[in-house]
Amino acid sequence: MSLLRLPIGEQELELDICCHCQELWFDPTELETLPKPPPPPPKKELPAKAREILAMHAIENMKTEKGEAQPESDWEKVVGFFGFPVEQGAPIRSFLPWCTWTIAALCVVVFCLEWALGGSKQFSQEFGLIPSDCWRDGGMTFLTSMFLHADIFHLVGNLYFLLLFGDNVEDCLGVPTYLLLILLSGLSAGLLHLAFFPHSMVPCIGASGFISGIIAAYAVFFPSVRILFCWRIGGWRMMPLWRWVSLPAWGAFALWIAYQAVMALISLSLATGVAFGAHIGGALFGLAAGFLFRQQVQNRLEELEK
Repeated sequence: MSLLRLPIGEQELELDICCHCQELWFDPTELETLPKPPPPPPKKELPAKAREILAMHAIENMKTEKGEAQPESDWEKVVGFFGFPVEQGAPIRSFLPWCTWTIAALCVVVFCLEWALGGSKQFSQEFGLIPSDCWRDGGMTFLTSMFLHADIFHLVGNLYFLLLFGDNVEDCLGVPTYLLLILLSGLSAGLLHLAFFPHSMVPCIGASGFISGIIAAYAVFFPSVRILFCWRIGGWRMMPLWRWVSLPAWGAFALWIAYQAVMALISLSLATGVAFGAHIGGALFGLAAGFLFRQQVQNRLEELEK
């Protein structure tokens, strides 16, 4: 045993220490004479906005653990009811998607001109991509056909997907690269449509070719973002049950591209009225671009989170 004299204020405390077993002995009342540690500093209260964000994340985690999936707003529930997917948990944009909005506005303007100057059928014959005559006007119909639509439903459907997925892709790639993705995805879509129907005289129109490229790039850039679908259970003769199904973006894309492939094969023998081959062509280029720029996008997202 060794004796240690420890000065405490004006007093001196004698402690017995065993160097062999490394233990310390206190005589009665010696422990009480030791100075008390200072109380821990009070925790600073988080700002109200931070507490709100943490609470929302906690609620979303509880929903995920319980297997529940619900859109965050009423308008998303309405569009989901009509069969459109709903985005959940997408990264916050760093700037407004002016390029995506401008392309959507251009499609609307062109659609209005179609109906004001003779209707969609006439415009499709003049500016649509006709496989058997694809190089007329110097091949410009590869470009002009991207902004034509057959009817209001065709237009609204394409614009919804463009606005839903295009904003985040534009934000991560920047406007010049984003425009290049759109242009080359649209050209890839037209070329694969030609491969499917090289002798067809039916005009191919619509923005879905380059939108497929945007969707594919989105799935590569944000594979963990949840995509919600409203699933109808029950036949038309009974009271339907609506249930929301949540899939990661990569899973939703995998199901979508599989459906496009099956329908493209069917369209070789049956007229479907939809250029599924063009969708695949645009998606293939979008996948290639997605993997090419994936690391750049990940680095950008990490910088935004700091």
